[in-house]
Amino acid sequence: MKCKSIVVGLTLLILLFPDLAVIAQNPEEEALQKTARELYARIMCPICAGQTIAQSNSGTSVQMRDLVLKKLRQGETKEEILQYFVSRYGERIMTKPNKKGLNLMLWVLPFVFMALAAIVIYLLIRRWSTRVQAQTVPRFEEAQLAEYKERLEKELKEFDEGF
Repeated sequence: MKCKSIVVGLTLLILLFPDLAVIAQNPEEEALQKTARELYARIMCPICAGQTIAQSNSGTSVQMRDLVLKKLRQGETKEEILQYFVSRYGERIMTKPNKKGLNLMLWVLPFVFMALAAIVIYLLIRRWSTRVQAQTVPRFEEAQLAEYKERLEKELKEFDEGF
């Protein structure tokens, strides 16, 4: 009877927690898997636009993940593995390209252009605002003013008579 309850208990445990064997890995394998996941997140899928090999389910990404894990098990460092993929696929394979040489210029130039555009706009506004000067409107003499008033009244009467 006691043996039956143990067998039933173990069966239930296996059915309820099928991943229990996977969870009980050795610490070295866990560290290796963690490092592999970090590398997966840093390498772009060459086929899928905008996805890392961790996010992509393409065959190429699966092969690349297997290769990363294989190289880690052979004792290669993160930098060596990343350098391998850069040498094979080019700088575009990295999620964050290094900030040296041409890449540094591509990181800095947008900010330089925005600063230059702000300076140019400031100088243009300043130049336009100093160019505009208040012009004095010539004063009408009384005779001219009376003439305009008379003409206005005449036109208003004609307008009213038209309706």
